[in-house]
Amino acid sequence: MQPSVSDGEPPTGPPGPTDDVFARQGPRLFRIAYGMLGSATQAEDLVRDVRLRWQASDRTAVADPQAYLTKAATRLSIHAAHSARMRRASYIGPWLPEPLDTGNEGGTCAVGTKPVEFDVLLMLEQLDVAERAAFVLRETLASPYSEIAAVLGVEEAQARLLVHRARRHLATHLATDRVADRQGREDTAGQTRGDDGAEDYEAA
Repeated sequence: MQPSVSDGEPPTGPPGPTDDVFARQGPRLFRIAYGMLGSATQAEDLVRDVRLRWQASDRTAVADPQAYLTKAATRLSIHAAHSARMRRASYIGPWLPEPLDTGNEGGTCAVGTKPVEFDVLLMLEQLDVAERAAFVLRETLASPYSEIAAVLGVEEAQARLLVHRARRHLATHLATDRVADRQGREDTAGQTRGDDGAEDYEAA
């Protein structure tokens, strides 16, 4: 368990190197949180929480800061996603993700990673949180399966299975949406042709 940090408690360790490490990892952590929560505001709050935990930790015992911070952000995101779904269960109406401001120059977009698109976030809501976490780590950060397994506390084979299931579910949802969209266009086109025919008949 990570030590807690009060508002008045100074962080342990040298602040300079700590800030440098987190500055490099911050955009990556934001991508994880945003992919898991679908909210830029909640993602920013979660990254700040991870930073407090990082500042309060014994960093001399951390061999791999990126792995440590990735695990912390993912585990906190999973917990937050569980809580958010429980709250949404009592909402009236559909939940929509909060769009990400891609023009933000504040550094929330990690270099070399792909942003999670709005429509993908909607489909990710259909996944189990473990599948969602595995998918976000693999697809947005290109994390190796060994890292995904370590973060989620599963065997590497299980990490591969989680990613495979997530991709399969998303492909199913995408195919269903395409069929519905095509059917909608055909219905609209048929209705338009019918209206045109009615006008011709009346004109005659």
